[in-house]
This record gives sequence, C-alpha cells and structure tokens, in this order.
Amino acid sequence: MPEENSGLLALSVTADCNLRCSYCYACGGEEKTMMSWPIAKRAIDVMAECFPSFKIQFTGGEPILNLDLIERAVNYLDDLGFSSLCQIQTNATLITAEVARRLKGLKLGIGVSLDGPASVNDALRPFSDGHGSTASALRGILALRDEGILVGATTVLTRANASALNSLVDLFSYLGNIDGVAIDFVRPVGRAGPSIQPDPAQAAEGIEAAICRAEHLYSIGARGIKFRELERMKSTIDLGKKRQHHCYFDSCRSLVVLADGLSYVCPSLLGPEMMLGRVEERHFADGLRDRMVRACSLVTRPRECVACPDLWLCGGPCLAHYLAGRNLSIECSVKRVFMRHARNVVNDT
Repeated sequence: MPEENSGLLALSVTADCNLRCSYCYACGGEEKTMMSWPIAKRAIDVMAECFPSFKIQFTGGEPILNLDLIERAVNYLDDLGFSSLCQIQTNATLITAEVARRLKGLKLGIGVSLDGPASVNDALRPFSDGHGSTASALRGILALRDEGILVGATTVLTRANASALNSLVDLFSYLGNIDGVAIDFVRPVGRAGPSIQPDPAQAAEGIEAAICRAEHLYSIGARGIKFRELERMKSTIDLGKKRQHHCYFDSCRSLVVLADGLSYVCPSLLGPEMMLGRVEERHFADGLRDRMVRACSLVTRPRECVACPDLWLCGGPCLAHYLAGRNLSIECSVKRVFMRHARNVVNDT
C-alpha cells in the first residue's frame, strides 16, 4: 500500500533479458537497450525534487544484466543523503555467490519470480534457447540464502499454474528464505494471449489451496509462507483504516523510466496517452505531478468496484490488468478468498 505522499520510481535498467517468459507483457529480451548513467541519475534527481521521499524499484528485462548501474545508483542515493528504499525484481538465474554478496552490500530489497515447481515453471519461464530456468533460479535463491538474505517472491497467476500453487508453497517453505509471496495477474498483452488466463473459479480454488497449505505447514512447525495481499488486508482490518488506492499509479505518484529514457506512469500502461515525456528534458520535473494526475484521470474506474462495499479493504483492481482485458472476475474472485481469510483471522484473535 503506498505511503502517504511518497513516490515510486521504477527504473527499467535494461530491456534485455535472458528468459523468454510466455506471458511477458514487456517482451523482455527482444530489445537489448541498456540504461545509461545520465538517464538513471536524472530520474533520481527528478524524484528527489518532486517528492519528500520515494522508493526505487530496479526492473527490466532482467536488471542483474545492468548491476553496475544499479550499484552506482544506490551509491549516488547514499551520497545525496536521501531517504529511500531500493528494491530489485529479478528472475534470480544470474545470481551467483559473488552477485549475492554484491546485492547484500547494497542492502536492496530483493524480489524473485517463480511460478511453480519445475514442471510448471520451466514451461512458463524458459531461457531464450527454450530450456527451463527453474534449476538456475533455485541456485540463485539458495546463493541469497547463503548470504542470509530474505527475499520476496512474485508469482504470476495463469491457467498453467493455478492448480500447482500449493506445491509452490511447499517449495518456498523448503527454501527457507522466502519472506512472502505476491500474486500477480497475467495480462493478455505482449507475449500473452487470452487463453493463458485462468478462469475465476480455477484461480480462486488455487489460491484457497495455497493458503490452506501454508497454514498447515505452519501448524506442523515448518516455515510459514505469508501472502502479501492477505497480510495487507489483515493489517487494514486491524488498523481500522480504509485502503484508498491499489498502487502508486492509482494514487498518481508513480514514475516509470524505460532504458531509453522515455517515461510513463505505469510499467504496464505504455500507450502514448500515459507517456510523461523524456526524463532527460531540461524542464521535465516542472508540473510532473500534475501530469501524473492527468494521466491517471484518463482511466475510468470500473463502476462495480466503485460501488462495492468491500472497496475499503480491497483497494480496487489493478487498472492495467482491467484495461488489458476488461475482466474483473479473475482478480475479484482471488481477492474475495483473501478477504474471507483475513476476516476469519481477525475474528479468531
């Protein structure tokens, strides 16, 4: 949930990627552009000018391919004395013991992507030559574990993996350094077609089975696996607050800078109407927050969400996912599973 008045800078430090995920909305690896230091520095300076605090997420493509730039950016933030939280989202396949040590030194929050056991993940997330990436990703996660690094996992919910999520919970528990799991919803854009989406009932059943499996593992003394959305909802209920937004884009505080310097308001909404300009432009920062608000206002919130009595707990849909398919049923069915479990936990305590 976005912190009040903080911003998010998503730096896509490269368009290149060593994987060819079947659902990649960004078509990672089809271009090889690497972000230069002047573009990264300018983006950081703009955020420091426009926001009292902000987070940085290093993305791609595969951001480890441009790790030298990431190190320079983190060191620059330290020199500025600017309070920010840096995160990286990686496929983990390039993380060796040496890379893990470098990441530990940078004190980054680390997110890794994994969609299921090898039989599922290899098909969804192959290398560019077609062979599976699971073994390499697991070696990377274990290298991080050897450095004492906890990581968050992101799992993209598809028709192929919905019924395998409980097995994925087993794997995450076994690895020992997975701190939590975020469920992302596949969008029928880029390499993904509509057929890759699960049906709503299948998606809800998969999430239900995964939550129950995590609860069972915890009850027998195994490492518990937390679902980010479930924890967010429990916290919202505990604090008695209303969730105002789904994400930083939804709250008009998101700047996405691609490797070539073009900027947008959301990494999944790259149409011309969402473009904010080139970050290198001399007066780019002038009126930036107003331009963010204007871009966000172009997206009409689904009427059924605005009228929903559970909006305060849900926060609304991913607008990029909604615009891509005009289908709320998958996300809504999953969130209702999370809401039911969140309310049950609070009522039992």
